[in-house]
Amino acid sequence: MNSFLSVRCMLFTPGNRPERFEKAKEIGADGVVIDLEDAISFPEKDKARDIVVNYFKQSVPIKNFIRAIRINSIKTSAGLKDISALLDNNITPDVIIIPKTEYPAEIIILDTLLKPKKIPYVALIETAIGLHHADDIATCSPQLQAICFGGGDLAADLGATLTWEPMLVARSLLVRAAAIAGIAIFDVPYLNLHDADDAGIIEETRRVKALGYTGKFSIHPKHIKPILEVFTPSAEEVSQAQRIIDAYSKAKGDVCEIDGKMIDVPIVRSAERILAIAKHS
Repeated sequence: MNSFLSVRCMLFTPGNRPERFEKAKEIGADGVVIDLEDAISFPEKDKARDIVVNYFKQSVPIKNFIRAIRINSIKTSAGLKDISALLDNNITPDVIIIPKTEYPAEIIILDTLLKPKKIPYVALIETAIGLHHADDIATCSPQLQAICFGGGDLAADLGATLTWEPMLVARSLLVRAAAIAGIAIFDVPYLNLHDADDAGIIEETRRVKALGYTGKFSIHPKHIKPILEVFTPSAEEVSQAQRIIDAYSKAKGDVCEIDGKMIDVPIVRSAERILAIAKHS
């Protein structure tokens, strides 16, 4: 199973704030996205890139924690500098987040440049063109482990508002693309930072989970806990999943039933994913 299917929440942090790079682990996130794109102004990009390179030169892999870099779009000079920095300094992040992905060719170019490293990618779909090519993007490379609904930029590109109903079709199309490829899919961070309680983020996270999303990014530490709570299987779900696996194994792959409900391959796959998430959490 794609290991990213068990990743529930990753926290964005600016690439010029190295003191925050590993804080996400302390508060329970599955990983950190060190951002060289939107969080860094153009005049600061070279400095932030140097900070990130130095961090990875000194850092070592952290068990059960993903250290990702969001580079700039490879269609920009800053993005080309980001890739050159990775190659020139022999830097190997756990994941590369590719913003504003619009064509499979962007992923294939990275495959060619980074082939010896085999670094996993997550492609952000943030434009109407990217949405149009989402199925092809999701299936173009074995290194692409997930796609992400980039709601803010996509809504602006579509001339829509970033609310549930106007963006439901776009969210659903990305679920389909991820399902075709058998990869994970992350939702846009919850953007309301001054809510009185967690009701809003919990509701949005429950909705995207029901739609088929496997995880959600975050831009604020206070959102990590509610996201994890939604995406972490309950004890009852884990117990039922184990019963399904055991029954299917005992039936030696034949269709069987539990509590009067048929158990076949799709049900077993869902149970396996629940157990994988539980093991990771």
